[in-house]
Amino acid sequence: MKPMRIPMILIAALLLCAGPSVVFAATLMADLENALMCKCDDKCGKVLINCTCDTSKETRKALMSKLESGLTFDQIVKQYVDKYGETVLSAPSKSGFNLLAWITPFAALVIGGFGVRQVIHSWARPASANSDSKEDDPQEAAPEAGKYSKRLKDELDRLES
Repeated sequence: MKPMRIPMILIAALLLCAGPSVVFAATLMADLENALMCKCDDKCGKVLINCTCDTSKETRKALMSKLESGLTFDQIVKQYVDKYGETVLSAPSKSGFNLLAWITPFAALVIGGFGVRQVIHSWARPASANSDSKEDDPQEAAPEAGKYSKRLKDELDRLES
């Protein structure tokens, strides 16, 4: 029984040593495919991971060979940015003028939220802004309220009869 344990232990050790590097390479490849846009002749505008054209297949092969040569994620991305410009990135960089692309949507949501709040408040109280003078003089508001109260009372009395 002991002779069978030694090959099993060796196989397990080999799998443990080789497994993480394969998984790590696959993760780096997926990260690269998510970070870069496809640069095909059709100008599909898709992220590389979602594109199925021939150019994307060639790009994946080139990316894999760069990973196997020992280049890091940042080095590969920098090479593509140097070659194609920042349009090859699937998301704008978080520095300089591109920082505005990250901040603007959130700022627009906050400003829009305050705008919607103001509109709702103006809809909820439209009479208060128009009748400021009537609130100051309760005798002017009382006859109008009394007229409606009398009419309501007459209608209710008629329904009861």
